[in-house]
Amino acid sequence: MNPKKISLKKFVDRRGYLLELLPKEFKKKFIYFIITKSKKNVLRGLHYDKNLQEEKLVFLLEGKILDVCVNLKKKDKSNIKYYNTLKRGDCLYIPKGFAHGYKCIGENNVLIYFLSKFYNVNNNKGINWKDETLKINWKIKKPIISSKDNNLPNFK
Repeated sequence: MNPKKISLKKFVDRRGYLLELLPKEFKKKFIYFIITKSKKNVLRGLHYDKNLQEEKLVFLLEGKILDVCVNLKKKDKSNIKYYNTLKRGDCLYIPKGFAHGYKCIGENNVLIYFLSKFYNVNNNKGINWKDETLKINWKIKKPIISSKDNNLPNFK
């Protein structure tokens, strides 16, 4: 399975709306939830768990991002990158075996992460955003990035 946008059910009436963030038909279990807020030109990632067992559901509350997923389980290294532009209200499912990162395009970008695993510093791994093997087209030369993410190892 590859990363894919999920259509969410929205129920609207005169009071406003109700939005199902995790559709009933979506048979996944998430146990850890986080929110990130980032300004324009922030780049986060590429992160993954070392056992390649984490699944993610990313919901964009506000803003616009370029989301990038890299399939780490695929033997054939061609065609392993998945790009999605997400805007407010979009939801993306990221299956097991993928590294994940994003570049913030909007002025203010707020994401909710639904994760199948609790964060564990010993299991947290990553790939450098400017890795020459992957050649990800981030469309940015000097992102705002943490020193931790900027010093991640290259893809092997």
